[in-house]
Amino acid sequence: MGAASDAFAAHCRAWNEVDRAAWLGLFADDVVLEDPVGGVPKSGRDALVTTWETSQRPGRRWVLAPRRVIEGGDEVAVDLVNHGTIDGREVTIESIEIWQVDESGLVASVRTFFGGDPTVHDPYYLPAPS
Repeated sequence: MGAASDAFAAHCRAWNEVDRAAWLGLFADDVVLEDPVGGVPKSGRDALVTTWETSQRPGRRWVLAPRRVIEGGDEVAVDLVNHGTIDGREVTIESIEIWQVDESGLVASVRTFFGGDPTVHDPYYLPAPS
């Protein structure tokens, strides 16, 4: 595995273990999140903290289960299943994600294409209004 695969694997591990410090430590200070693609891009540390707090708040639990990870250069393309519990309701969100690392192996960008029921998404993750 290369740096991009390693970073994505570390993301899944930290997210599933609800290890905020480990998760935040994976990202470059100027990271850009297109989460989702088509929404307003989110940039930097503040976006990371908001992403964590929005997704990991009380009443929510997400477990990431990659089906396939394909690495090319400093990027990975991932077929991912997000198993969630939102206020006691089980939900599944499928996504295709593109993760890119910088020269130091920190995550520089994430592009997430969501599938599934959009009603489970917090407004933070919904596309920008047209």
